[in-house]
Amino acid sequence: MTLIAINVLLDPDAATVERAQATNARLLEDYPDGFALDANHAPHITLLQRFVRKVDLDEVANAVAAVLRAEPSMNWECHAIGYYALADKDLRLVGIVIEPTEDLRRLQQRIIDAVAPFAVEKGTGEAFAPRPDGGAIGQPTLDYVNNFVGPRTGMNYHPHLTVGIGTRDFVDALKAEPFEAFTVRAVSVSLYQVGDYGVAQKKLYDLHCTDPLPSWNDGPAKQGILAFIARVTKEGSPDFLPLAERIAVYDNDGTLWPENPMPFQAAFAIDELNRLIPTEPKLASDPMVQAALAGDFAKLLEGEHFDGLMQILALTHAGMTVDAFRDAVEAWFTSARHPRFGRPYDELTYQPMQELLRHLRANGFKNFIVSGGGADFMRIWVERVYGIPPEQVVGSTARTTFELRDSGPVLTKTLDYLFVNDKQGKPVGIHQFIGRRPVLCCGNSDGDHAMLQYTTINNPRPSFGFIVHHPDGEREYAYDAKTKSTGTLVEALKEAPRRGWLVVDMKQDWNTIFGPESR
Repeated sequence: MTLIAINVLLDPDAATVERAQATNARLLEDYPDGFALDANHAPHITLLQRFVRKVDLDEVANAVAAVLRAEPSMNWECHAIGYYALADKDLRLVGIVIEPTEDLRRLQQRIIDAVAPFAVEKGTGEAFAPRPDGGAIGQPTLDYVNNFVGPRTGMNYHPHLTVGIGTRDFVDALKAEPFEAFTVRAVSVSLYQVGDYGVAQKKLYDLHCTDPLPSWNDGPAKQGILAFIARVTKEGSPDFLPLAERIAVYDNDGTLWPENPMPFQAAFAIDELNRLIPTEPKLASDPMVQAALAGDFAKLLEGEHFDGLMQILALTHAGMTVDAFRDAVEAWFTSARHPRFGRPYDELTYQPMQELLRHLRANGFKNFIVSGGGADFMRIWVERVYGIPPEQVVGSTARTTFELRDSGPVLTKTLDYLFVNDKQGKPVGIHQFIGRRPVLCCGNSDGDHAMLQYTTINNPRPSFGFIVHHPDGEREYAYDAKTKSTGTLVEALKEAPRRGWLVVDMKQDWNTIFGPESR
């Protein structure tokens, strides 16, 4: 019987996360071997930790979600009132103390009751998410989960937000500092697999959102999106859509993450050129290689399908096995930084769009990326970054060859582009690779124009289209008709009022652009 250690938890608001990360950064300076609050150690407030059978996970999630749906009037606010520290020899596990409320205690008990039929009393280290360093799960962590119900529930429930590990002297000094109490708001409830020290290491389910789109300002854009989702997912509604028909499609570059100063795949390809030229000097004579290295992006974007850019992608990707290409892309994401924001490229997803992806997924939608970018490039990281599995990516594809070598089956990329998934190619790609007409579509440029038309014009099902518009030069980039990169937006913007497509103004409609920076 395979067990998994789960944590049903509250996800705190962005301001609370920033406070927690600031304290975490100080603790890491004191004790670098501690853990950072990042995507693998999500800041959270635990409601329940238990061992359950892995085969029962879906039922566990459904049971908890049913409890949450019955809590419409719950007060999701509480207060942080100080620091606490748990001793382990000369180290201290540090957290922020949250003042419990009756609402939280009542919610916790209902979740305990819902999970009880699936709970297993004792578990082992194999039930936890593996430590990044490969070490064993500590006995205190095992004891904590094994003994959660009772000692840490009911009137013994003391909610907190763990922020890191520090040395005894540093933590004593930290606790002696004045602590200004602040309000904490839970923005969602999630189910995670627990890691060592009780960290929320691997998200398994989004269960409930108190405000599903907290990074969106209240206004017509947010209201319109939420109204459409509610209308097509409410049983008994005349516009109700069965699960199989809830298909949502998104462009990637400029829609889910930036495309300036160039598409991120182009940045990868140029870095690959710089790596390859010392060993393959003939590449330097290619006019498109020269344009790429000189930053002449206008040259690369000439032609109906950005022919120069496609050539650069082919030159840098062709001849590589699929496994070697995956390794190169993963290495690049680890080391490369955006020239303006100084952050890893995969941290620069739009937080408001991440929230929308999660909210749609929680409401039974199947999210597909339909992008002009290379399918092989995107499939390597989309599940980790967006929660979208690789089979739900439609992108430009090159021919791939197969051969059986002594080492086993090998797929190799070629120079020959088989399908360019852009402009009129996007509806074709949707038909060929998805096989269902979408009911929700989001893009940001004229490259997405045909996809918006295909989704919304004479669709026999209720449909919704919107455009992410980029007028925010301070927090991101300002462009539409004139852009130094991809993302020209003219015709789709003109047609939007007539078609009823929502135009989302990043400057006006989003209070946050990017998510918290990993430390």
